[in-house]
Amino acid sequence: MTQEEIIATLKANIGKRVRITFDDDEVQSVDITNIDSEGFVLSGPNGENPAGYWARFESVKLIEPSN
Repeated sequence: MTQEEIIATLKANIGKRVRITFDDDEVQSVDITNIDSEGFVLSGPNGENPAGYWARFESVKLIEPSN
């Protein structure tokens, strides 16, 4: 995915659960809670730590709907 596609997908999924594949090939099901100019806030893996973590757009390889 391009960075523009990643940003658009994240914006469309604020408040929703998605599966993200990161650049180290780790896959996590997370909730997207906020987006800023350089990255985004997500819940911990599988909904843990709802306060969230911040990640850079560049660390994302793929975003998919979570089932």
